[in-house]
Amino acid sequence: MGDVAGLHLLQGVELVGSPRRSALATLDAEGRLTGLELLQHDAEIVRAVDAAAPAVLVVDAPLAVPGERGRRDAEAVLAWCDVPAFPVSRRRLAQVHGGMRGPALAPDLRRPGRRVVETLPDAVLRQLAWEREHPPGAAPIPLADYRAAWLGVRPPAYRPKGVGRARRAGMPAAHALIAGAVDLGGWTPGAAGDDWEAIADAARLDALLCAYAALRLLRGAAVVVGTPERGEVALPADANLAARLAATLARLRAEGAVAI
Repeated sequence: MGDVAGLHLLQGVELVGSPRRSALATLDAEGRLTGLELLQHDAEIVRAVDAAAPAVLVVDAPLAVPGERGRRDAEAVLAWCDVPAFPVSRRRLAQVHGGMRGPALAPDLRRPGRRVVETLPDAVLRQLAWEREHPPGAAPIPLADYRAAWLGVRPPAYRPKGVGRARRAGMPAAHALIAGAVDLGGWTPGAAGDDWEAIADAARLDALLCAYAALRLLRGAAVVVGTPERGEVALPADANLAARLAATLARLRAEGAVAI
C-alpha cells in the first residue's frame, strides 16, 4: 500500500456525456501532492484508487447507510458538537441524490491493509481555519470559550449551488487553507474558464481536503466517529475538538441515544 488518498465521489447516477466531476487526490506521507485527476464512472474510479494503492482512503460520501429514515449516529454526535452534517438515510439520499453511490462502490474500494472512511470537506476546511489561529499542539481552552470561538469559524463557500453555478469567488480562500497544510506542488484552481471548469476545480478541492483528512488519520491527528457498519466519519481534530467529541459520544452512549 502507498500513502493516502482522498476521493470526491459525485453522488447519484451520472448521465452519459456529463462532465467528469469526481476527483482523486493522492498525497505522500510528507504531505506532498502526488496525483490529482478527474474521474467519472465507477470502474474508472476503482482502477485509479487501486493504481494509487493508498493505505488510507477518505471519501466525501456516505459509505454505509443502515437506516431508511432519520440520520446516522455519527451525524447525531457531530451535531451536538456544532459540526453540521447532512442527515444520512436511504430515503434522504434517494430524494436528494437519486441513489446511494457510496455504499454500492465501497466494497470495491476496500482492499486488505487499506482503511476506507468518510469525511466532511467543509468540516476539514473549518478545522484548518481554526488551526490557523489555534495551533493543533496547543493546550485545550475552556469548553465555553472554545464553543463560542468555534461557532465563529466558517469555511469558505466554493461549491456550485447547481449545474452551471460555480462559486469561483470562494476558491482562493479554500485553496489558501489547504495549501497551508500540504505541498500542492504549485497547483491552483483555474482563474479563467467556464463554469464547468470551476465545478471541476471544486471537485479537486474536495478531493484534496479528503486526502488531507487521510493524512491526519495516518498521523494520529484525527478522530473517527462511528463504525464501518453504521457509518464512520474521520475529522482532523485538535485537543479541543477531540475532547468535545469524546465527551459528547460518552454522554449519548450513556443516554442510549446512539449505538456506536
